Order: sequence, then structure tokens, then C-alpha cells
Amino acid sequence: MLTVYTDAETKRFGTGCMAPPLIDFRYRASTLWVAASKGDMRTRAMADNHYTRQTPGSPSWTRPGYNYVLLHEAEDGSALFCWWRPKWEDGRPGTKRKDGLRVIECTMFRREGRTILSSLLINDAVDCLCSPEARQALHLDNAGRIDGLITGVGSTKTTRCRSDRSKPGACFRHAGWTEFYKNTKSKADVWLEHFWINPWH
Repeated sequence: MLTVYTDAETKRFGTGCMAPPLIDFRYRASTLWVAASKGDMRTRAMADNHYTRQTPGSPSWTRPGYNYVLLHEAEDGSALFCWWRPKWEDGRPGTKRKDGLRVIECTMFRREGRTILSSLLINDAVDCLCSPEARQALHLDNAGRIDGLITGVGSTKTTRCRSDRSKPGACFRHAGWTEFYKNTKSKADVWLEHFWINPWH
């Protein structure tokens, strides 16, 4: 079956793209992640070790807006994941992204130890966006249309974390994310996106 795109969707996914994948919104409780508080000492400790951390030790490590923090703990390692979106429905200056995108962004993903594969953790973190906890934390009932998921990677900062043959953001690429061009002055110079729509809209 052919999918007819709107002008906005054509610009976002490209004129030659295939239809976006079907999404099963019947949420199944994650066995890998649990929702956590950004003030949890375990999440703060892991955030302090991430290359994007500007002020290690500070109790504040998430961005202004809505954040959904996930924590993975196992005998052989742990991981931290944070979804974020600004309060674009607020309407006041400074509450929208400067690039104008209506997306949810992974602002932090860190895996420590020899726990489960990063790509599996990422896929499960995407599934968690259909959970009641994500609905509440990210205020998805009020978010309206969401054009997908994105994440930015600092290619120089992550050189030691990947093999010479791997591209920046390799774990996201293995999870099905694709690279796109984004003109930005941020520390991230490689950007990846993943199709996702708001099930609460």
C-alpha cells in the first residue's frame, strides 16, 4: 500500500523515502528500564560521567522543559537514558526549539559495564515512550503533533568509545536510526533521527 505524504512529511523524510514503519502502541512494560528521577543519586552519578556534562556534581543535569529519565541496572552493568522536549505549547518566547523542530530528543545515553547491547537498550527506550510514565513526564497529551525522535553525537568526543570502522552514533544506527543534516552550532556535529508519532495526540 502506498503512503501519501503531506508537504511537511515529504520535507522531513525525503521525496524518495519508503513508508514509515508501523508502530504497535500496545505498550508492554519494559524489562530493561525503569523510570527514575533526575534527582536520583544513581542517575546523577552516571550523568557526571557523560561527555556532555558541563558541571559535574551539580544536582541539575537535565534541560529546561519536560524530561523522562530511564535507568537500567543489572549485575554486569548499568545505563542511563534521558528523553527531552521543550514546552512548545506554552507559547512564550524561549519555550520552543531554536531549530523549530517538534521532536523528542535523546539528550543523554550512557552505558557502563558489560550489560546488554546498546542498540537493544535504545530500542526499548523508544518503546518506553508509549508508557503511562512517559505520557505524564513528557506531557504528551498536550504536545500535539511530534515529528519524530532525534539525538546528537559529538564525533570527536566519542572517538574512544567506538572502533575505527564505526561511524559516530553507531549504537543508534544499529537500532535503526538514520543520519540527517542539521545546521547547528551545538557541540553535536552528527545528528540521527527515528520515526515516531505521538500516540496520545
